[in-house]
Amino acid sequence: MTTQQAEEVRTASRGRVVRGGSALAAASAVERLARLGRNMLLARVIAPDQFGLMAVVLAVLALFEALTEVGVAQAVIQNARGSTPAFLNVAWWFGVARGVVVAVATLVLAGPIASFYDMPDLEPLLMVAGLSVVFTGLVSPRVYALQRELRFGATLVAFQGAAMLATLATLALGLWMQNVWALLWGAVLESLLRFLLSFVVAPFRPGLHWDRESRRDLFRFTRGMAGLSLLTFLVMQADTFVLAKVVTVEEVGVYAMAIALAAVPLTIFSKAVQPLVVPVLARLQADPVEMRRAVLHMSRLVWLFGLPLVAVLASAAEPLLVLVYGREEFGRAAAAFAVYSLFVVVYMASMVTFSVYLALGRPELQRRFTVVRAGLVVVLVYPLTAALGGTGAALALLVSMIGAMAVQLTSLRRVIGLGVADYLRTVPPGVLAATPALLVVLTVWASGRPGWLVVAVAAAAGAATWVVLALLERHPRPLPILRTAVGGPS
Repeated sequence: MTTQQAEEVRTASRGRVVRGGSALAAASAVERLARLGRNMLLARVIAPDQFGLMAVVLAVLALFEALTEVGVAQAVIQNARGSTPAFLNVAWWFGVARGVVVAVATLVLAGPIASFYDMPDLEPLLMVAGLSVVFTGLVSPRVYALQRELRFGATLVAFQGAAMLATLATLALGLWMQNVWALLWGAVLESLLRFLLSFVVAPFRPGLHWDRESRRDLFRFTRGMAGLSLLTFLVMQADTFVLAKVVTVEEVGVYAMAIALAAVPLTIFSKAVQPLVVPVLARLQADPVEMRRAVLHMSRLVWLFGLPLVAVLASAAEPLLVLVYGREEFGRAAAAFAVYSLFVVVYMASMVTFSVYLALGRPELQRRFTVVRAGLVVVLVYPLTAALGGTGAALALLVSMIGAMAVQLTSLRRVIGLGVADYLRTVPPGVLAATPALLVVLTVWASGRPGWLVVAVAAAAGAATWVVLALLERHPRPLPILRTAVGGPS
């Protein structure tokens, strides 16, 4: 391939990335806004303790899923043979087996778990909840193969489409039933729709023959993934497990709704951006210099746009929660909401660097980082939660993530030659960009203005900051100080 042909291929790939990323971002944003609108309405008719029960159900499901996670989607995307029918067939059967195992586990252990938390209502909920994992395991693996080719139409229809339809159904069920069962049936319906739509847009015919080479490749990849999901679970769900033992189920519900709002950016990022990161970096496996440049550039953008978002959310946390959910008790989670908002941005930054290991087909390299992170959570979450409630739970997650990222950056230096100092230079531009918005909102808040006005000012300050940053990214010359990070545009 000539240099000109290679450049044409890179240009075409960048075009597909931009188009795919834009479509995924738009669809994910619409989906999350729809979910937010649903929660805003349902929080006014469903009591917080019902949301607390649902939070515990989701945490238990997440535990069983983490124990059985085999990384099917990542294996399909990463493997050079991931798009072949033989590999997809093996991957699909892996997913089906995992779903059945989780469903049986929730059915058998529903009673003991309900007794452990002294929540009798939890048992029938868990017995039904396992259905959602079964349907998730049935999803066509060809959806992930299309992601490898930077074709995201099937993902949009199967995942965002199912989410939108289920959101509408959950809203209708919630207004009618006004209890936790509406939330649970909505979750089950979403996984069912995802399964059905995936076969409509990405048809796949499973067979009984397991290709030996595909099975070997998948087993090799899953061995590298072994334990990572469980350790990640400790980071993302340990707070709910501990909270459910030390506070009331109502407080669990208030906390769960607060962090659900704070996690909206993370959800959009994981659905709209993360699916792009691994395929893009996978194409740079043979070029460590370009991979370093790509990681630095993506990380800089996360900090640059993420930290101003944290600033406005944290400074207007209490009135925002009360305004969104329509109940004064949600304002009690303001501090936890602010801390969790910062955790979300740190987590997004770590997802970029974690993608390097997946792109290189070496997920086992992530284990050290994940072990450190999970270990810190285990040590910190109970004492901080017992002392500070939801705020302590969120703080344990944040401190653990920051501490573990230091280990991750050290590892990246050995893997792709990415210097820690080079990476750290991606952070200050975001801090600088966040400062004006933070000062504006705090000034309005300190002046005793009504809550709705504080929220409006925060929204305006955040939007203005993002507009300015977007313009500077396209035309960076007016404020070169915002381009001091390595990898920035020139």
